[in-house]
Amino acid sequence: MWKRKQILMNKILLSCFLFGQIFFFIPGNALAKNEHKSFVRTSNYFLLSGTALENPETIETLSHFDLLILPAEAQIFNQDFFEDVRKRNPDVLILAYVPTVSYNNLYWSDTLHIQLKHGIKNTWWLKDQNGTIQTIWPDTSALNLSSDWATYLANFVIDNILSTDLWDGIFYDEVGDTISWVGSVDTDNNHRSDNPASADDSWKKGYIQLLSQTRANMKPDDLIVINGSSTKEYQPFINGRMFESFPTPWEGDGTWTTVTNQYLDLETRVRKSPLFIVNGNTNNTGDQTNYRAVRFGLASTLLGNGYFGFDFGTKSHAQLWQYDEYGAFLGDPKGTREDVLFPENKYLKKSVWERDFSNGKVLVNATDTIQTVRLDGEYEKLHGTQDPIVNNGAIISRVTLNAKDGLLLLRPLENVSNASFVNGTFTRVFNGTGQTKRTGFFAYDARYRGGQQIVHTDLDANGSKETIVADQTHVTIYEEDGTQMTSFYPYSNTYKNGINIAVGDLNGDGRAEIVTGTENGGGPHVRIFNKDGFLIHPGFFAYDEQFRGGVHVAIGDINGDHINEIITGAGKGGGPHVRVFTKDGTAISPGFFAYDEEFHGGVHVSAGDVNGDGIDEIITGAGKGGGPHVRVFDERGNIKNQFFAFDPTETQGVEIACSDVDGDGIDEILGLTSNVFTLSSESLGNP
Repeated sequence: MWKRKQILMNKILLSCFLFGQIFFFIPGNALAKNEHKSFVRTSNYFLLSGTALENPETIETLSHFDLLILPAEAQIFNQDFFEDVRKRNPDVLILAYVPTVSYNNLYWSDTLHIQLKHGIKNTWWLKDQNGTIQTIWPDTSALNLSSDWATYLANFVIDNILSTDLWDGIFYDEVGDTISWVGSVDTDNNHRSDNPASADDSWKKGYIQLLSQTRANMKPDDLIVINGSSTKEYQPFINGRMFESFPTPWEGDGTWTTVTNQYLDLETRVRKSPLFIVNGNTNNTGDQTNYRAVRFGLASTLLGNGYFGFDFGTKSHAQLWQYDEYGAFLGDPKGTREDVLFPENKYLKKSVWERDFSNGKVLVNATDTIQTVRLDGEYEKLHGTQDPIVNNGAIISRVTLNAKDGLLLLRPLENVSNASFVNGTFTRVFNGTGQTKRTGFFAYDARYRGGQQIVHTDLDANGSKETIVADQTHVTIYEEDGTQMTSFYPYSNTYKNGINIAVGDLNGDGRAEIVTGTENGGGPHVRIFNKDGFLIHPGFFAYDEQFRGGVHVAIGDINGDHINEIITGAGKGGGPHVRVFTKDGTAISPGFFAYDEEFHGGVHVSAGDVNGDGIDEIITGAGKGGGPHVRVFDERGNIKNQFFAFDPTETQGVEIACSDVDGDGIDEILGLTSNVFTLSSESLGNP
């Protein structure tokens, strides 16, 4: 119990250490929300406000978390923070940190807490039989949950915190079900020391009053999360709780089995939409490179549906640490947890546990020894920079796990969707800064010939993906089951130089158009067809009509006006000239040269939102004769990033595409080789 007392004291002091000046109040309009979020779900228990929340780097980092817990006084010191962070992450949940017992006399000088104290009656302080106010933590005064303080605090939270519409809910700290551990207390103000059992019973009723009244008067979708108790009587009123310092040492016997069982069980018992938080930490050592502890805590959390965060410990909740695993996109759960070592076992115990997700799998070795397990297929390790020995991107079918460790695995990529690719090319996957995001693979659909351009996408918004295939002469559209829908000649049935294709909604009707360009030997003629292959725009010449190197095409909203533009790149023999046109063929600007103007290998183009800002970037790849040089540009032709997709000494150029390969809402950059894998296409007699 002493450990718990010290922990609570540290948290209260942290939340009160404020920096900076008070700003004028600016009303917010953030709405509470508890909508579905895919996994991994991350949280940050960040108990600083003031200047700490004014730093642009801090705001940017915090915006990457799915859930934040901030001091309530941030609404006084940092009104702009809420708008800033929600611009970056509209789905973030932000909870107000509110201690339920202790009033901090040393640090609470902000107007919110001064107002809180003005309403506190003398009879609401927790006293002993001599009338002395109890000081559970240094420089704080304890309040009596058995008094009307519980009702007052609930009303104050509703009227002065949640009413601002800045918060998605409340994080009530210090929640317990007993008070007798403090020592002699007089909760009923009769100047006598209470019977411990009676004091504890009254204390629990006070918390029930606090939680029930808060719930009754808050908006239906507002959240209540508590820290400190799993008491069953509290569950009807809350969304969940935090398990701090996982595995929480004061929760039962503090073992992984007990704490994890409690976490998973409570998820099924709360009557509101569940929201549970698992807080791992360095045990106050500051060793943020203890990646094994991070993996163990996160993987354990993923056996349920909670949010995970990792910080310093009970003496400091003010870190901005992020980990490789936080960026993994596992998708949605496909089932519940399973015991790998004892498949018939359904009860949580020390073993190796797994849980499947739509995009991957999580494993937890809760035993005290190294375990090697065989997987149910091939999986891909994460591509990490912090612990590359573990997260090395390898494709594996069995894995060895250290004791008290966890692992996140991804299902290997097998195809490209919503982007044009050359069938049979080896494909590497990068994020917007050029870091390897996923393990490379052959983008190959055996139903079609190698070397054909292919796009798998939903043309008509009916929920199923069609396949658009371009060969040397014509474009063919297939249903998802392979049935041919239509075929058309973009230029003429005598044209045989090859066709480039891009697919996207150009007119905002929710249905895709097909944009075509010629390959080497054709003029730079861009044409536009509807989803059924009918010509809807006669087209335009992106470059000089006499040029016979062809034209590469892409579609994207590069200026953020919610209307897609057509991006073109000169083909072989032309300079690396990139131009942008409206859907009607009007040039928006003269364009820019993606590489040296003297280079005449042409330029491949694509477009996608590779940084998550809602605006597509222009992605280029050098044509043949150039290196595999990829560049990222904004709409004005300013370079944002650049890298080599393959060996920089190669001179075959690089095909490029953009697609959200893992479904996390941010496009990846695909670098495709110029060599094409065609082993089975002809032998199968496919079109």
